[in-house]
Amino acid sequence: MNYQEKVKEAFEALESAKIQVFTALVNVAMHSEFKDVDELFEEGEQFSFRSSDFDHATDPNIQSLQYAVKAIEIAEDEMINWNGLNNLNLQGNE
Repeated sequence: MNYQEKVKEAFEALESAKIQVFTALVNVAMHSEFKDVDELFEEGEQFSFRSSDFDHATDPNIQSLQYAVKAIEIAEDEMINWNGLNNLNLQGNE
C-alpha cells in the first residue's frame, strides 16, 4: 500500500470514528438533557441531529463528546485541504 492509500485509509478511520462518537453523543444526550426530546419520538422513528444542536448543552459529558466530534471534523477538513477530495476519492461527499 502506498502513501496516498494510507492517507485515504486514515481519513476513512476518522470518518468512522466521527460517526461512532457522534452516535455516543446523541445517546448520552437523549438520556440526560435531551430526554424530553427523546420522549417525543416513538420507537423506530428517526430524527437527524447536527453537532450544533448540542452547542448549549450543559452536561460535561455531552460537551466532551461534542468537542471530540469537532476535533475529528477539523482533522478531516485539514486532510481534505492537504490532499483534495479527488485524492481521497470522496467526490464531494464528506
